[in-house]
Amino acid sequence: MCDIIKIKDGNKDKIYEIKNKINNTTNDNPKILIKNININNKNINIIQENQLIAGTKQRVITLFIKYLIKKNNINTLVYSGNYNGFGAIAIAYAAYKLNLKSLIYLGANSIDKNIIYNSKQINTLLALKSKIYLCKDYITARNLKYEHLTKMENNEWITKKGYYILPMGLNDDENIMVNLLAKQIKKACKNTLLKNDDNIRLWLVAGSGGICHALNIAFPKIKLFILLTGHGKYKQNVLNWAKNKKNIFIVKQKLNNNINDSQLYYDSVKNYDDLIFPYVKQFGKDGDFIWNVASD
Repeated sequence: MCDIIKIKDGNKDKIYEIKNKINNTTNDNPKILIKNININNKNINIIQENQLIAGTKQRVITLFIKYLIKKNNINTLVYSGNYNGFGAIAIAYAAYKLNLKSLIYLGANSIDKNIIYNSKQINTLLALKSKIYLCKDYITARNLKYEHLTKMENNEWITKKGYYILPMGLNDDENIMVNLLAKQIKKACKNTLLKNDDNIRLWLVAGSGGICHALNIAFPKIKLFILLTGHGKYKQNVLNWAKNKKNIFIVKQKLNNNINDSQLYYDSVKNYDDLIFPYVKQFGKDGDFIWNVASD
């Protein structure tokens, strides 16, 4: 069972504030914002992408969709994911900026609906004029998307005209998004502490792996420490990509019980971006970086 999300009266002021911020955004690829925190006498640099409405992929999404528009007849962008993700927001953001429609299918993951309806993610999607279906889980949301938007013609499944279904994490088969994002990240990091240096260590989570792939293209010497949060083929895709790269490390260490606490020193996305923090707290070194994609 899936519900269509409507604007709640109590959230109208919040949505109005978000919409104003969206309309006043003129630069989708600003200089990265680095904040320094101290953990156990170690200085850790947080690359804080919550300055962006749609997180890191705001840096690339409009460019990417413009590329797709040149090759496809598109009036509606479509995406499925989990309610707390920012891929859906990136899609809706591009649709809003390019005068397209956005259709979003989200999984609730057994989270209380009041929490979901009041979340930054949902209210941002509503501010971006998305039509949102909220389902019990991601699989249900994904299946409803295909049920609504695909049909069989000549023994082949095709998407209905005008709709474009974006892949999980926006990772297209040609790596167009990843390569565009790498260029944007390199521009945004110019004249900052983050540079192409094999002494630099950077920690981040990876669902479908697009951001870590882009970072590796932009800064091939940086050591990346990646905590996998994706499942199934998405997790395997990241593992296959990383296995022959000497400067990429998949985080597999076990945490001490007293390290894996709930105290966080910066704004992040609960149960996604913030999952990397306990590992940095226990295994990080002075001067390490965390790439924080967005925040709740």
